[in-house]
Amino acid sequence: MTGWLAEHVLAHGAFGILGAVLLLPALEAAVPVFGALMPGQTAVVAGGMLAWQGHVTVEATLLTAVAGVVLGNLAGYFLGRRWQARLLSPAGGARRRRLTERALGLIARRGAHAVLIGRFIAVLRTVVPTLCGATRMPLRRYLLWSAVSGALWAPTFVLIGYVMGPVGPG
Repeated sequence: MTGWLAEHVLAHGAFGILGAVLLLPALEAAVPVFGALMPGQTAVVAGGMLAWQGHVTVEATLLTAVAGVVLGNLAGYFLGRRWQARLLSPAGGARRRRLTERALGLIARRGAHAVLIGRFIAVLRTVVPTLCGATRMPLRRYLLWSAVSGALWAPTFVLIGYVMGPVGPG
């Protein structure tokens, strides 16, 4: 599957690369059910590698990755507000309950800072935006920390890919 995705992304040049760098992190945060399946971080690292190889500029990759994070987080937040009762219900399997409790505990302890912390922990990255919406975190505070988290997370992983560019396929 990864080879198929890479082949199709590269076939569309810079547009395909930047599209993947925007959409995959956005989907990862926007749709918690599919978040674990969406290789958002991998797409951002690959975007950095492809920037080093000259397929796209590193600046475009950085800006696109930040935009993907913020847009995905915002979509996840609004989904959480919409589906609040269902998300916070005790129904579901033990694993889902543990993950939800862990994320809610982080939000309760850290407030809006949970958005930043959750961005760097893969399993929380997929649920914190939605749970912030479900717990009715104030939108302005949430959006501020979403932008801060995107501005720190995206360059970290784009630059990891950029540094790895020389050892990747070329």
